[in-house]
Amino acid sequence: MLLGRVLLLTAAHSGRRRMAAQAQSCDAFEWHWLRETKSTQDAAKEILKQRVVGNNNGHDGKHVAVATAHQTAGRGTRGRTWKDDGRGNVALTVALDMRHLPLKPVTLVPLRVGVEVARVLADHLEDAPGCAVSLKWPNDVLLNGKKVCGVLIEADGDALLVGVGINVATHPDVPQAGPERGREATSLAAGGATSADAEAIAKDLATHLSTWADGVDDAPTLVAHWSHFVDWSLPLTLRDTSEVVAPVRLLPDGRLRVRPAAGGPERDLVAEYLLLSLIHISEPTRQE
Repeated sequence: MLLGRVLLLTAAHSGRRRMAAQAQSCDAFEWHWLRETKSTQDAAKEILKQRVVGNNNGHDGKHVAVATAHQTAGRGTRGRTWKDDGRGNVALTVALDMRHLPLKPVTLVPLRVGVEVARVLADHLEDAPGCAVSLKWPNDVLLNGKKVCGVLIEADGDALLVGVGINVATHPDVPQAGPERGREATSLAAGGATSADAEAIAKDLATHLSTWADGVDDAPTLVAHWSHFVDWSLPLTLRDTSEVVAPVRLLPDGRLRVRPAAGGPERDLVAEYLLLSLIHISEPTRQE
């Protein structure tokens, strides 16, 4: 049964919520909207370096958010490319101080990011009836079963760079074979949100992430929030082995309990690329 949110609320409510989020954003983070950039991850790193040069030790109490509707050299997990045709999609990086993140263990952070993206997209799709936003472990965001968003998290000193790419206006043709293979993609426009505003979405998401980073969170809360957005009927295909498994439940450390479609005992999956990218923050032990 699909537990993702089906969006049937009014556009008037959506507009009020968006305006409120944008009005608060300047108080929560330092905002940079770029006409074009090679990579918002790299642009955020450069801004953090400039803070240090300015004798601010890289921190001034505000998070840093860098966004663009045209990213020319974006990247995804495991060195994959993130394609952007410059026609109105969103690339956003929010730099958070990892020393004060409210959620432990750190392997849960990517799951929380997925939840906040799903919430923002659900708000912006309220005037597009029949659209369902859901999550695929660990943090892919789906629209009607197709990938609409990807997340890349990198560490840079004391900063955690949360990179998010959202297909707002267009979406790429994703190869179904080879090293760049992946889930079929879609966009908000294809889902019916033809008037979605890239900058407004980026600001709303930066607000959500900054508010979360300054707040309180714990593993049981995250598990409940993430599970609400998951389509538990959707099988997963493991990239390395092509094995098909069915998700059972999310564990408090971010691992996913799965059941092999071909039969056999349940086991736990860990997203290794997340552990490798965050390895110096904590030293998690792989468990099967």
